Amino acid sequence: MALNPGGASNHGWNYSKPDKEGYSTQLVGTVVAIQEVQKMGFTMNGQPGAPEFWPDGNPKMNIRLALATEQGELKTFTFQPAGKQARMGQKKSVHMDLFHLTGDTDMMNLIGKTICIQTQEGRYGQGNPRPWFVSLVEAGPFQLSMPLPPEFKLPQVLANSAVSGGQVNAPRQQPRQQPQYQPAPQPAYQPAPQYQPQPAYQPAPQYQPQPQYQPAPQPQYQQPVQPQYPQGMDPQIAQAMASQAFGGPVAVETVSAEQPADPVGSGYVYGDDDVPF
Repeated sequence: MALNPGGASNHGWNYSKPDKEGYSTQLVGTVVAIQEVQKMGFTMNGQPGAPEFWPDGNPKMNIRLALATEQGELKTFTFQPAGKQARMGQKKSVHMDLFHLTGDTDMMNLIGKTICIQTQEGRYGQGNPRPWFVSLVEAGPFQLSMPLPPEFKLPQVLANSAVSGGQVNAPRQQPRQQPQYQPAPQPAYQPAPQYQPQPAYQPAPQYQPQPQYQPAPQPQYQQPVQPQYPQGMDPQIAQAMASQAFGGPVAVETVSAEQPADPVGSGYVYGDDDVPF
């Protein structure tokens, strides 16, 4: 069985073709299912066209509600998800209005609740969107007169057959490969250098002038002392006396002729201190 999320089934709510069966601008029913269905393009005659895809190959999706009417009929309502401006409250969206009915909690909380969806007659297009009004209704819950078809129990429905010349699947583009994260190499652990105390400050030694060079005093030349010899002494004897072992010439006392000589045989004995030389 082909799944046609675009609205070719006989369960779709007719709110835009007054000349067709079941036309109504108001739908009241108990929500029995909520699912995502692939968005379908439309041809010039209003029939569903080819399934639509994003540039990256992912399917464009709409939201579809399945409701049980008071008569037990199954009716579906498909709408576009809210865009960025609608989510920021800058643009009206039926999706956001339905979400507000849940207390801004979860769209799935609408299941089991009876709601009313209204619109207005007219011709609407890209620059003139159709107005929608939603509200909770104190009625029901209503039950279907037949079991819910299995395709409405799927959380997401993709188009699986060509419609009006459309293609089943658009060629998917390969997703852009994100460069894998390469952690920066961590440097090997280096232990912190141990604290080395700094030497205490020592002032630089003050400049000490060098003593000026003083030449060593040279001994003054001394004229050698000429030994005095008695007159009339033989020069050879005088030279021998000067070089004797007692350290040089010795002075020789001149004996005057007037000094009497010791008498020979006088018997005088010289003491140790009386040696004349």
